[in-house]
This record gives sequence, C-alpha cells and structure tokens, in this order.
Amino acid sequence: MSRFPLLRLPTLPLLNCIQYLKVFEIIDFSLLSKRTKALVSLVNWNQPDIHLNFIGDSQICLKFPNDPGLEWILDFESEFDDELNHTSRAIDGNQFPSSISSALHGPKVFHYLVFPNDEHFETMRKMVEHVSMIFRTPITNFGIHQQNDPSTMSIVRWFSTLQPSVVDLHIDYEVTTSVPTLLFILDNIKMTDHFSFNLEVSTPDFKYIKPIDVPTLILSLCHWINLKFILNSTCRVMIMGAPSLTLHDINSFLKHWLEGSNPQLEYIAIDRCIKATTMEENVEEAFQIITKDLDVRENVVDGRKPMQIVLHKKATYQLSNVLCYDIERDDGTIGTFHQTYYNRSDDSNSDEHIKVHYFYLHVWNNKI
Repeated sequence: MSRFPLLRLPTLPLLNCIQYLKVFEIIDFSLLSKRTKALVSLVNWNQPDIHLNFIGDSQICLKFPNDPGLEWILDFESEFDDELNHTSRAIDGNQFPSSISSALHGPKVFHYLVFPNDEHFETMRKMVEHVSMIFRTPITNFGIHQQNDPSTMSIVRWFSTLQPSVVDLHIDYEVTTSVPTLLFILDNIKMTDHFSFNLEVSTPDFKYIKPIDVPTLILSLCHWINLKFILNSTCRVMIMGAPSLTLHDINSFLKHWLEGSNPQLEYIAIDRCIKATTMEENVEEAFQIITKDLDVRENVVDGRKPMQIVLHKKATYQLSNVLCYDIERDDGTIGTFHQTYYNRSDDSNSDEHIKVHYFYLHVWNNKI
C-alpha cells in the first residue's frame, strides 16, 4: 500500500487536511514533531471546552460546540491495565503505553485515550499544556479532588503559570486543609463564574473577610465564613454550609440588604449546624429572631415570582413556595425567604446529634 506524503503538501492544503482529522488523530499528529505541533495550532478550530479533573484516575475532557453529543477524554488511570493491547505514544520525548476505547451512554458517545497516571500528574500536566496550545483555548473547568496539601499547592502553582483565571473551579477533600493552602488558592487563581470549595479548614479560629470575586460561590464546612464576609461579597449566588453565623447575624444581614448591601445578590442559602442541646426550641422562635424589627409579609403565590434560580452556566435550582415570607426594598426589589430545621443524616449514629437550620433568601423584582 502506498503512503500519502501528507507533510510534503503546501501549507494551505496541508491545513485543510488536518482539520478533517478526528480529535485523537489531531493530538497524535501534533505530537510527531515541533513542526506538526505548530501546524495544528494554525488551524481555525471550533474551540473546545477543556475540563480537568485531578484525582486518582485523572482526566482531560474536551467538548466541542459543533459536536455536543461527543466527548473526547484523555484518561490517566492509576491502575493501568497492562493486559490490553497498547500503542506507544511519545509525550515530551518519553514513550508511554496507551489505548483507545469508546462507550455509548444514552445519546452521548465518549471516546477515551488512556494513559497510566503518575504520582505527581506530570504526564497529565504536559498533555494539558499541549492540548491547550494546539487548540488555542484556555482551560474552562478545573477540579482537584482528594489531594493532600502539598499536592494541591503544586497543582495550583503549576496551573497559575499556565493561565491566570478559570471559569469554574471545584476543590473537594476527604481531609482538612491548612489555611496557607486555602489562601494560596484564593491568591493565585481567579474564578470568573463559579467556585465550589468542599473542605474543612484545619484552623478553627480562622476567619476570612475579603470578598471572593466570583458570581457563584458554593462552600461546604465553611466555619471560617462570618457575617462580614457576606456583607463584603459581590456574588450573585452564595451557598454556604456550616458558616459562623447566628440567627441574629441573619437578622442583621436582612437589615443590611434592605438598606442596599449586596446589590448583585440573587440567591443565598445558609445551612447552620447546631447541636441538639443548644438548638432554638422551634421554628417560630427562630422566625421571631430573624425578623426582629423588619416589615415582613407572607409570600403570595400569584405566578409573578420566578420559581428557579440559575446557579452557574446551565445548572438551575427549583425554589419552593412553602412557608415563604417577603421583605421589600424601597425600589421594589423583593427578598423572599424561607427557613426550616432538619436532622443531618450522616450524624444519625452519633451520641451528639446535629441539626441543621436551613435559610435561604431569593431576590427578585416585582416590576420586571
């Protein structure tokens, strides 16, 4: 069989051929040499969303806007199957075993290019830099899961040299993290749409009051958050688990909101964890504290109030009309709030039962 001398073509016909390659073929072609890498980067691609997940089995996921039913995933597995038929691929001069597979899940097709993962994600980092360069697009979504402090610091330091900001950042731990690590993350990566932080800071008396400048902020186990942080915030959506807030703090927040604080806020939800022995006696008593010195009326279900909130991108949350109350600013902006108590199920076997006081405020305008 004769071979087609692709690289001998003039530049324009060669680029025209390259743009018809499949994604993994594009990556393979770009890894051949510095010239092929430069050629691929000259093609006018439909820029993909690139999502990173650093975990035991890490992934680089590419989603192209012109092919919404396809996802191309570079999968770095900690337990690489040596019994599969492998193809050797060169990354930065080093040879790595790899395999390709596909899977159909409902209407979507997932294509996998699988490599072995290494201890410090070095291979994945090199591929992230390579893929971002050849498609001329930054990383959109970035997640770090179940990593210790040194690993997280290393990943964040590397990523901050790659690009100054990211649309979505999610960090999830199985252990507590140190204050320096949290501050390092906040100081080195700017989130432009969504920041989700699911961990417990290891210093109990630490408080953070500077605003985190991101439209959507989701924090779990955030005892380091207090009223001052909320009042300084510029967020559109805030969801907070276990912050250092009392019922009197919520009352103060509502008063500040009526006076014009948090002008960009559309939704805030607060889960306050309370020991059963110190819990307020009932919802009515909590309601009296929250609404002290406020002009409050029962919310009327008349179809005008929006019934869902956009959390970030296309993620939405359906709101409830049950036991809701309204407060109103002078400009006609309405804040509808709801509160309740529930048992925290993951502590059901503990001798010291934890109850959660759940409160949310939804901001909307009667005149729009």
